[in-house]
Amino acid sequence: MFVLSNQRGFTLIELMLALAISAILIAVSYPIYTDYQAHAERDRAIVALMQLSARLENYFSDNGSYVDATIHNCHAVHLMDGLHYRLKITSATDSSYEIQAVPFGIQKTRDTHCGALILTDTNVRGISGDGDVAQCWM
Repeated sequence: MFVLSNQRGFTLIELMLALAISAILIAVSYPIYTDYQAHAERDRAIVALMQLSARLENYFSDNGSYVDATIHNCHAVHLMDGLHYRLKITSATDSSYEIQAVPFGIQKTRDTHCGALILTDTNVRGISGDGDVAQCWM
């Protein structure tokens, strides 16, 4: 025979209150977390663009021109490994170039204000989106 003691468990109201508080915390923190992920991925794309820029300068030193420079012959394909951006050389002349990091997949939907990151041989930075250039390149 079991004897009931005065032990008391959680009531349904207490459990529902804890669940509601958890839901509110998740609803507030999820957008912050996804913004953090988008910013971190954008930072990785900036680093990849800077490394591609350095490789283009090496290519220019060896060839005297940027004209035939590609991602492959600059040995920069591995810069895109695991990156949610595609690196592109959009313009290459004898003395200048423009490169871009174009978002794709989830990054394209998360980072609509910045869009593609653009860098020139004179270190002029730009974006294709409607956001603030300085904010996107931070």
